[in-house]
Amino acid sequence: MNKRGHSFFPIGKRGLGWKFFLVVGIIIALAVAIYFMFFFHYSCADNDIACFKSYQAKCLKTKFINDQTDATWNYVIQRKNQGICEIEVTILKVKTGSVENKALEGQSMVCSLPIGSIDSPESDTSKCHGRLKEEMQNLIIQKLHSYVVGNLGEIETSLNSINSIQGNTTAGNSTQ
Repeated sequence: MNKRGHSFFPIGKRGLGWKFFLVVGIIIALAVAIYFMFFFHYSCADNDIACFKSYQAKCLKTKFINDQTDATWNYVIQRKNQGICEIEVTILKVKTGSVENKALEGQSMVCSLPIGSIDSPESDTSKCHGRLKEEMQNLIIQKLHSYVVGNLGEIETSLNSINSIQGNTTAGNSTQ
């Protein structure tokens, strides 16, 4: 009660005031709107790729786990942004490959695909950014380096044969 003897929510012959119900209704409406705008995601059953692709084409917020033979991927469609659908891609588990591939587990990247696209988000990493992409590129560079070092003799022989062919072609052209 305040100094005048009136309570904030007047209770009288009509019960609680209409203002109280209006405030409660607005709070509930805001809570529901915030939930659907920021927290709600559709969910597809594990490995139901058709379900995920249908939501991806419309860029509707969706969570999906794609359990493949080489890795388990987690996709979360996050938002639409100027005709682009942003999808967070995380590797949950690496099942094949070398021990170095295990470093990819738990890493994520965000891929930006045109709305309407149903391509796998990770299929073109040039449209992605994040730690997962960086780690994948590092692994590719390490494997390429190992290959070059391991096959240096063969590469030198191949380069020498190319140089000798070019030398013969150049010599043949100068005599004409």
